[in-house]
Amino acid sequence: MLHPKRALLRRAWFAALAAVLLSALLAGCGKKNEQESGLPGAGQGDVIATYDGGQVTQGEFDKYASFMELSDPTYSMYLQIPQFKEQLVRQFALYKALAGRATADQLKAADEDVKNFETSFNDAVKQDATLSDQVKQKNLTLDEMKQIVKAMSSGSQIANAKSGEFGKAVTDADIKAEYDKNKADYNIVTVRHILVATMDQSTGKELRSDEDALKRAKEVKAKLESGGDWNALAKEYSDDTGSKDKGGLYEKEEAKNWVAEFKDAANTQPVGKIGDPVQTQYGYHVIKVENREETPYDKLQQADKDALKQTIVDAKVQDYLQNEEKKLNIKVTLPAEPSASPSGSPSASPSASPSPSASPGASASAPASK
Repeated sequence: MLHPKRALLRRAWFAALAAVLLSALLAGCGKKNEQESGLPGAGQGDVIATYDGGQVTQGEFDKYASFMELSDPTYSMYLQIPQFKEQLVRQFALYKALAGRATADQLKAADEDVKNFETSFNDAVKQDATLSDQVKQKNLTLDEMKQIVKAMSSGSQIANAKSGEFGKAVTDADIKAEYDKNKADYNIVTVRHILVATMDQSTGKELRSDEDALKRAKEVKAKLESGGDWNALAKEYSDDTGSKDKGGLYEKEEAKNWVAEFKDAANTQPVGKIGDPVQTQYGYHVIKVENREETPYDKLQQADKDALKQTIVDAKVQDYLQNEEKKLNIKVTLPAEPSASPSGSPSASPSASPSPSASPGASASAPASK
């Protein structure tokens, strides 16, 4: 099973874009004398959005959307939702504006990202020739993808520069205050668990119904409470490949490494007691907390302090960009959709882009192997 805090890797040829995508899909800002972005499809089709200093046409957005679908196939589904599609148009306009503000040095850095992307793409094609066909099916070329990467990277340089500025201002007191918000995340916990899964995470195929999974989990709990052996029962019942051959053991893990429901159980369940089955998106977990220790701030690992600092910086950058966004006066004029999906709309937040199903948000499934 996947480790909760380790996001599912996208296609190998998008590895060079990881930081670019995260930055470019925030919010954006721009100047009225925006530089030409050199995006494929620019000027083609109807104007679907305007903003101070620029516009978005259907042709260039289609190219961008196709690129995003290649980087994350779930975009195909979300683009059917009018609310999300409108938000993606806004994001596209925002990063275009950001790209238009890049300095000469920032453009040079973007050129390096393009080179890295091209190398990654060519290496991946050698391993999987179908990638070229997939790109053609999306009506894209390598040169067009490079143009999109250049614009995205150019825009991200603006956010990166602001991030560095905010980072220098963060104090140890700020980091301590951020830690105090979620102290329990840093508990060091040893647990045993048995997962009764409802879905095969590698194929998406249903393994058993929710009702059957819960029934099986309760059966496991009863056997454990009757003195059953964790090693034997984990091998027989658990669908967590990362722990089933270790008696379901996860030893001395930081609680924040686990999906929210599992983390809450690890932090609150009485030590030594086998709890009621805990449901996550992966199924039902039968959990026994064997040990739990708090981690005071002065004992935090430097990596944790660095992560806390980055959380503070990210929030400041987001606030800054959202404030700048208001100055753009973006107006989206997409053609009316025949119908909407009121229940499926994602958050309007620019950072709420879809993620692979195996890594929802910052957390994912069950606890897993390292």
